[in-house]
Amino acid sequence: MSLATPPVVILVRPQLGENIGAAARAMMNCGLTDLRLVAPRDGWPNPAALPMAAGGASIIEAATVHDSIAGAAHDLTFLAALSARRRDMPVRTSDPRIVTAELLRHGGKAGLMFGPEASGLDNEDVVRADCLVTADLNPDYPSLNLAQAVLLMAWEWRTAANSGANTGLNVKAAAGTENRSGPDEAMDDAATILERERFHERLEAELDSGGFFISPEMAPAVKRNLRALFGRARPTSQEISTLHGVIQALTKTRDRSKSG
Repeated sequence: MSLATPPVVILVRPQLGENIGAAARAMMNCGLTDLRLVAPRDGWPNPAALPMAAGGASIIEAATVHDSIAGAAHDLTFLAALSARRRDMPVRTSDPRIVTAELLRHGGKAGLMFGPEASGLDNEDVVRADCLVTADLNPDYPSLNLAQAVLLMAWEWRTAANSGANTGLNVKAAAGTENRSGPDEAMDDAATILERERFHERLEAELDSGGFFISPEMAPAVKRNLRALFGRARPTSQEISTLHGVIQALTKTRDRSKSG
């Protein structure tokens, strides 16, 4: 039986090598293989990871290290942020079971993002994802350790992938096309996380240069809201290119006046 291409697992600022190893073992249990680390606290490679990985040693050995979320998710078109805490932010939310439809639809271009053990993902991390996924656990103690969280999501993905394979379900079509002309076109045209990040960096820089962020204290929240707004729109690569053109046109007169 052939399953869909599994999602990538991204660990943001992971702390203990043992936890990274245990997460890799959970990945191997469910058939996920691509592990990407963002700024691991104790550096990489970490000898403490291999013993905990057990049968997932190959995942540890192939893991890649990145400086930023955009770098780790550069080729992904869908990114789910996993957290025990809901946020007062205008981001789309989901739960572990429902989000699997989108993971399957994006295939190997989907990613699952987990935060550091002590604090989890912060708001700046979450706003870079397409949705925030929170499990309906005991409200008095909803926190999972890193490997448990990875196993929970990997298992939900595998269950959904198995269901699709057993029934011959076209997971792309079943998950919907989200207002694109077809499921394959939606996947082919979707902007990557890196394309979106570069657009936001340019937008924020131009807005800052133009004096848009009047209050330094409010600027981070405004920037997050702008990212969430464009994130909900799910722009294609072509739409991102168009938005760059919009910025270019709007700033051209200002740039000319500076040079003159």
